[in-house]
Amino acid sequence: MEPFKFRLNSKTLVAIDWANVHGWFKDLGWEVDPKRLFDHLSTYPEIFDIRLYQGIEIGDKRSENFGAEVSSIGFNFITKEVKFVPVSLEKSDFKKIVKNLFDVLDTIQITNTEISNKLFEIRDKIKKRLEETEPDIESDGNGGSVVIGKHPAYHAKDETIYNDIYDLIEELDSELKKLNLNISNLQTSLLLPIMRRKCDFDVEIARDVFNMSNDFEHLILFSGDGDYAALVDDLIKKGKNIILVFGKGHKGKEYNTQKGLFMCSVEKLKNEICKRISPQISPGGVI
Repeated sequence: MEPFKFRLNSKTLVAIDWANVHGWFKDLGWEVDPKRLFDHLSTYPEIFDIRLYQGIEIGDKRSENFGAEVSSIGFNFITKEVKFVPVSLEKSDFKKIVKNLFDVLDTIQITNTEISNKLFEIRDKIKKRLEETEPDIESDGNGGSVVIGKHPAYHAKDETIYNDIYDLIEELDSELKKLNLNISNLQTSLLLPIMRRKCDFDVEIARDVFNMSNDFEHLILFSGDGDYAALVDDLIKKGKNIILVFGKGHKGKEYNTQKGLFMCSVEKLKNEICKRISPQISPGGVI
């Protein structure tokens, strides 16, 4: 099978939104290798600039090493520091969901408390039953009767059963209290803000592509993000040829009605750009 090739006939710019590309990997079942991607794109004489956009998380060695790696490969690497912004679930779009969750958790706590109270009522009844005694009466030989002692008001075997039930109630009550405590801790956690990773490059990519629009006739955009639809539409109106490379399940619906757009599934490039998995060596040979 012939390897897939883009049909280019004039100056071409490549813009790669790496965060978007990275998001494809799970659904694809394979990963894009930056080095193989760059090498493949470099085979096209029409391509004059291969720009890769990705944030760097300062202090994270893996993130910092990736930046150094793609720069050494030859990409025109555009980056900025990753920021983490607090997002409160209680005050965000999840507010209604959080409220419903709290209502459910409150109901569970109330139900648990009611069950616990019922268990204690049963426990007290058992305890009272175990403490009960009945008089041991015998005939006095003259037609009367005398009390000669007392014995339990239940069969001897019942005591073992009652004690087992008693212990089980104690255990269940303890577990219910732990569950209520866990629910309380969960509710407290839900009220705390979540630190959301934020490092979008849609503005930077749109700005750079717009500013360079007089320098190219073709744009290959590696991203299925629908936020670029307006940019793509404007470029097509200017007579530019746009190739959108996207991952399975990661193409914005905004492109479904886009006219004049060339769409390319990244699967077509798999043989040229997928990360090769090194075989594991075992004492007996290759696994």
